[in-house]
Amino acid sequence: MEEKILSILGELLKGQEELRNDVTALKIGQEALTSEVTHIKLTLENETNVKIQALFDAREVQKDVNQHIFTELDQIKGKLDRLQIETAHVRVVK
Repeated sequence: MEEKILSILGELLKGQEELRNDVTALKIGQEALTSEVTHIKLTLENETNVKIQALFDAREVQKDVNQHIFTELDQIKGKLDRLQIETAHVRVVK
C-alpha cells in the first residue's frame, strides 16, 4: 500500500513538474507575443503618421495650386471685363 502511495505521489510530482514547465513555456510565449504586438503597434503608428503627413502636405500643395488658379482666374476675369468694355466702346463708335 505504501509503495502504491509513493508511486502515485511520484506521478503527481512528475505531472506537477510537467505542468510547471508548460506554464513557463506559456509565459515565454506570452512575452514574445506581447513584444511582437508592441512592435506591430509601433510600426503601424509610424506608417500611419507618415501617410497622414503626406496627405497633409499634398493638401497644402493643392491649396497653393488652387490659390494660384483663383488668382489667374481673377486676372482673366479682369481682362475679359476690359475687353467687353473696349468691344462695347468700339460698337458705339461705329
